[in-house]
Amino acid sequence: MEPAEDLSHQLWTMRELLEQLVYKLEVQGLLLAANRARWLPYITAEIEAIIEAIGTVERDRAAASNHLARTHGLPTNSSLAEMVALVAEPWSSLLSQHRLHLLSLQSEIEDIARSNHEMAKRSLMRSREIIASLGEQTVDVYDPRGLTTPLAGTALRLDRTV
Repeated sequence: MEPAEDLSHQLWTMRELLEQLVYKLEVQGLLLAANRARWLPYITAEIEAIIEAIGTVERDRAAASNHLARTHGLPTNSSLAEMVALVAEPWSSLLSQHRLHLLSLQSEIEDIARSNHEMAKRSLMRSREIIASLGEQTVDVYDPRGLTTPLAGTALRLDRTV
């Protein structure tokens, strides 16, 4: 297999895995938004399996990238953009498209992960507040000035419509 073709194949596999990761992160976000914590361990395991598969493909992609770089007299740590400039068509266009799509997926994954993290953090804080309001334990919360204060003894209103 030609080095550029091998790299393109590895990048395509990476794209597919990152698309699956976006999907699983979206599902995780929906579960968090719906307060369906029961299913979070399952989606977390699925996300971890995809991340592990990405690690395997990343090793193969790095090897294919290094092989293509050596073929064109570039250092083995050359960027994909540098290689795109040296390979012939149709590979330069194809590798360029892979690069742009991967950058887009990376940005999307970062945004979703950040959002999910914030939702999970808020859910955890709400859970602690509810437990503290029931007198099971004390939990420190932030007051309007940003200082920590114990939640015990403060009134907490629960929305019972959920």
